[in-house]
Amino acid sequence: MRLARGRIKIIVFPSPLILAVLLFCAAILLWLQFFPAVRPASIYYGYPLKGTRILIDPGHGGIDPGAHYEGSITEKEIVLVVGLELRRLLQQAGAEVMMTRETDEDVSRHIPGDPASRYQRDMGGRVKLINESGADLYVSLHINYFHDPSIRGAIVFYNSSRPENKLLAESIQKNINPVVAVNPRPDQYIHQESKVGDYLILNRATIPGVIVEMGFITNPDERELLCQDSYRQKLAQALLIGITEYIYSRKGP
Repeated sequence: MRLARGRIKIIVFPSPLILAVLLFCAAILLWLQFFPAVRPASIYYGYPLKGTRILIDPGHGGIDPGAHYEGSITEKEIVLVVGLELRRLLQQAGAEVMMTRETDEDVSRHIPGDPASRYQRDMGGRVKLINESGADLYVSLHINYFHDPSIRGAIVFYNSSRPENKLLAESIQKNINPVVAVNPRPDQYIHQESKVGDYLILNRATIPGVIVEMGFITNPDERELLCQDSYRQKLAQALLIGITEYIYSRKGP
């Protein structure tokens, strides 16, 4: 049938079920905007890390600021924020999580009466907590410092004495690389490979684990990112995915 004038417009309303689904999705998105703490790192079914015990070691703390920029941006503060967010995500996935510290403090008190310096006792305390934790793995979080400000990126260090360490390092490195390699410049070098490291924690730990240097505080671009809450959340999410992939690679099909 032809109409000489005008056109017929048909408006199709969604079925009640589809409309309900759309409204539910909109409500979830609105909820996540106002309550970001419940935002998951990814969508998964059930609790994929149930039965897994993980220890998180935010480096430094207390009188030891770690790497810092003009005294106002400190390694100890950045790694603690990322560590607490990582704990939340891991617990959300069903893991049992322990931490060497949850506040701005060192852990030298775990080595009482030792004549060594407070810094040495702090390192010894971390090793003690790691080895007595009964955890399946540990992740020690740090921020790097280098005299050349053009150097940036993350480096995951491991001890080569056991194959699990390398597997964990490679899994985390692979997942953190896309996060740290944002807006690269031709005059900058971005680390993107895990490395063998000769560090006290790596050498003395009796369970699998790695040290994650999540960026360089001496690089202006990376320093700016490390101060952003959204970026710190992305780092924690990358760590979560790397840890999860490692665990399932160990479990097999």
